[in-house]
Amino acid sequence: MIRKILVFSFSLIGDAALSTTVISPLRQRFPEAKIAFLVGPDAFSLLESDPQIDQVLMYDKQGEHAGWRGKIRLIKLLRRERFDLVVDLRDSAWSRFVGGKHWGMRLRRGNIHAVTRYLDVLRRHGVDVNGARPQLQFTASALAKRDAFLIENGINRHQVLVGIHPGGNWVYKLWSPQGFAQIADRLCEKWNAQILLFAGPDERQLQAQIANLMRYTPIPVKEGNLCQVAGLIAACNFYIGNDTGPMHIAVAVGTPTVGIFGSTNHYRNGPYGAEHVVVHSGVELGCNPCHPGKRPGGCGKGSCAVIEAITVEQVFNAAEKLKCKRSNQPNSENRSC
Repeated sequence: MIRKILVFSFSLIGDAALSTTVISPLRQRFPEAKIAFLVGPDAFSLLESDPQIDQVLMYDKQGEHAGWRGKIRLIKLLRRERFDLVVDLRDSAWSRFVGGKHWGMRLRRGNIHAVTRYLDVLRRHGVDVNGARPQLQFTASALAKRDAFLIENGINRHQVLVGIHPGGNWVYKLWSPQGFAQIADRLCEKWNAQILLFAGPDERQLQAQIANLMRYTPIPVKEGNLCQVAGLIAACNFYIGNDTGPMHIAVAVGTPTVGIFGSTNHYRNGPYGAEHVVVHSGVELGCNPCHPGKRPGGCGKGSCAVIEAITVEQVFNAAEKLKCKRSNQPNSENRSC
């Protein structure tokens, strides 16, 4: 009987957000089981208070779990939890020493989305994954903090609220600050939108630069807790950003998303679901996408010409496409498309 399940999730924020796609199918298959997630320090605050997860454990491979001694310490800790099933989405060799049944990844080549690969782990063991998708949930207290931020910053819930995150953990993924400033201004002008301008702790300078380039005044989000960041993204009507963790958070909270791609493979890493849109310049250099690959950023140029070629018009048209989709949905309040 399966009473306790451990999901080997990820250290990277976006991968951790996408890994939540396995929760609903596991709940349906094992309704009495407790589900725990093992994540890295960066993703811990995103999932630690998610009410659909019973327990969140931290794998700190750069700290207390570094090296073979640290790994043994973690394995002993996990064995004491007596998990009946380990669902390994990381393809970690040492996950087999945790105990219980082991469901692992299968090598699949080609442009297969990460979510499809995660669900394949369950599908191969007879679990129904129909309709499964990444999904983050919030406690009432987290939503109350989110709403307090919106009120304090004068958010008018009758205006379109757009979340924009211009950063990312790899320079080759990034669209230009000027591009983000111009699309934000265009949305303010054409949609009468309000802009939530997101940034990570080490991206405050970029955030300030874009705010200074804009003609309209955005609302900067300097919240460090990822659960609160996710709640604010969930409050947005639309989200625009590079291929980075917050883009996958937007998908997991159900916010229609425009993902900007070029140097990374949008077939594998793009926003998951037909309700989202990928923007690509269409430029082909022969080396793109270079990630994932053997030499990501091997050109050494410090930026990607494929992303640089994306125009504000392209991003605006993608946003308009999402707006039309949303306005044509049943029960939509906005049918101006």
